[in-house]
Amino acid sequence: MGAFEELVLRYQKPIYAFVLRMLKNPPDAEDTVQKVFLLAYQNLKGFRFESSFKTWLYRISINQCHNHFRQQKKREFTPLEELPLADSRSSQEEEFSQKELRGLVQKAIERLPTKQKMVLTLRIDQDLSFEEIGKTLNMRANSAKVNFHYALEKVKGWIKTHNETAGKL
Repeated sequence: MGAFEELVLRYQKPIYAFVLRMLKNPPDAEDTVQKVFLLAYQNLKGFRFESSFKTWLYRISINQCHNHFRQQKKREFTPLEELPLADSRSSQEEEFSQKELRGLVQKAIERLPTKQKMVLTLRIDQDLSFEEIGKTLNMRANSAKVNFHYALEKVKGWIKTHNETAGKL
């Protein structure tokens, strides 16, 4: 029991942050995280050590988010607040305030397919490796990399298109 308490203390904040990004609602996120850790505790004997405990928790979290969406009949994911679009900012990006850029990034991420949103969130927001993302989402690490790459390209493309149509370029 003491060892499990240590695991909860270690992973509670990152799991909560991930679930909150997905559900967009703090009370729902809190309830879901409680379910995640309750399920993890109840199924601890079934943990096969084929992946890390962290990856296993994220998989349970994703499943619980899906359950929540099914119950709410809602399929929205919270986009990342910030996304590094490039290592150095171009003069066009500097024309936007941080708030405007963040809003554009959020709108662009909302347009992504669910799998790409999840990969982007797990990689950037939760700092998981592609190997961990692959295990969490039941895909190969290379597939996670490809989804991440396509998601970044789509977000950049949508922002560029928006800039061009807004006359900012």
